[in-house]
Amino acid sequence: MSKKQIPRIKTDKISLNDISVFPFFRKYLVHKLAGGALAVIYLIAMLYIGITYHVVGDYHVETDFFQAYVPSAKDILKGIWTIEDFRGPAYPVLLGLFSLVFKDFFVAGIIVSTVTASLTLFFTFEVIKKLFRFDIALIVIVLTAFNKIFVQYSYTAGTDMTFNCFTAATIYFLLNNEHRSWLNIILASFSATLAYLTRYNGIFVIVAIPLMVIMFNIYKIEMKQRIILSAAFIFSFFLFITPWGIHLLIEKGSFFYNKNYLNIAYEMFGKGKIGWDQYWNVESAKYSSLSQVVFVDPGLFVSTVFKNLYEHLFSDLELLVGWGIGICFFAGIIGLWKQRPNARQAAFYFFGILMFLVLLLVFYGERFSMYLIPVYTTFAVGTLTWERWRGIPFYNGVIVAAVLIVWTFVGSYSYNRLNIDSGPKEIKVIADWFNANIKDADESKVVVCRKPHIAFYINKTMRYFPYVNTFEDLERETKKLKADYFFYGIYEANMRPQFQSLLKPANAPAWLEPIAFTSTPPSVLYRVKY
Repeated sequence: MSKKQIPRIKTDKISLNDISVFPFFRKYLVHKLAGGALAVIYLIAMLYIGITYHVVGDYHVETDFFQAYVPSAKDILKGIWTIEDFRGPAYPVLLGLFSLVFKDFFVAGIIVSTVTASLTLFFTFEVIKKLFRFDIALIVIVLTAFNKIFVQYSYTAGTDMTFNCFTAATIYFLLNNEHRSWLNIILASFSATLAYLTRYNGIFVIVAIPLMVIMFNIYKIEMKQRIILSAAFIFSFFLFITPWGIHLLIEKGSFFYNKNYLNIAYEMFGKGKIGWDQYWNVESAKYSSLSQVVFVDPGLFVSTVFKNLYEHLFSDLELLVGWGIGICFFAGIIGLWKQRPNARQAAFYFFGILMFLVLLLVFYGERFSMYLIPVYTTFAVGTLTWERWRGIPFYNGVIVAAVLIVWTFVGSYSYNRLNIDSGPKEIKVIADWFNANIKDADESKVVVCRKPHIAFYINKTMRYFPYVNTFEDLERETKKLKADYFFYGIYEANMRPQFQSLLKPANAPAWLEPIAFTSTPPSVLYRVKY
């Protein structure tokens, strides 16, 4: 063949979809087990880190774990389906099953979070790989796996990562196949049900998924078929939640019973105006429904939502993913006029937008936005491959991505190094002494405390610290609760400062007998005397 017959390839015409940011890794990424391998590596690493270093539950998210999820899981194992005011039964069921294997509920909680975090990475990698590119999927997953909040809730015992996993699974089953699959629709519906039964704000999927199917035509089918498919999703979703809904209807009088409107009321009327304890002990009783919360002051409701629109966004970019990714994200927003996503990519972003909008109703927390980490990151990483950057001297997308990865890892290491063992170690010290010396195994006995940790570690029933101001009232209300034990520590001193003298056992009133105490920080476990 002559030189004139040799075809010439114009490299500037090659699609970006054919160029790998990391060409040396491409042959491994295209392997069908790549996503699973990445998830297993993360699982092994985080199981070691979590079980080794996270030995005491913290005073933040894990308060709910000890106070609500463990008792619910114990009840479920006894065949009792307790109804919690703010969440469904999915997480306690999962926790109960894991506890049968690992015995210790706290260890089981850590393992549940780590397993669901690894599954989240798998589902996310597979979806982004299909919708975008293998190399983009790799960078996004590494950035997600190193994200400080994602790491924190991979070892934190709570519902956050479980909800994140079920939400990611919903999108995985919906978008993993370009062609309509009834099995995938059913699996997406079942995953959405589990998300809803983990956190009730998951109800937004019955709007989000049909809109994705109808508006973006993700399966390239006729409108009539899209409507039928959407109806099938909604029908199966309600079919799956019906057993729990009927239980709620019988016990509470409502198929959708929950009190999450109180969280919305706090965001509207409590945050920054009154203390947390005052709201939940006094002010929350004023609200009885979502409609009441909305219409008691519609103007304030609307203005709060609009204010949260930009406050939550900037908080996500600063606190959740960091401004390095945030700057690339804004570059992508500006470039949308020219670099537009295809229909399936747009559907992926649309689901993230709806998730973001739902969260505008409640107070901000980075953990609530965890699902959005790969959404922001995918949008940001996609900008690194733009053809327009090629004209910039010394620009290299690989180097920029590597800097983001190292920067994210360093920040995550510093953050979690401080947080992973931030729990109240003094409680564990007191509990270990109590269990070794008092040996009171009756878990029906009551301990009064502000946080439930001591109740968990000495295996007693918690009763909430009375919201009172005098020692006379405290004695009366404590004895009304038929308390056997009473705990007072640093957190109680912060929230009930009028009783700070209880930090010193020598100052205890006659009705409290000191059993065990620590000095640094100070905390005391008392026996209640009648």
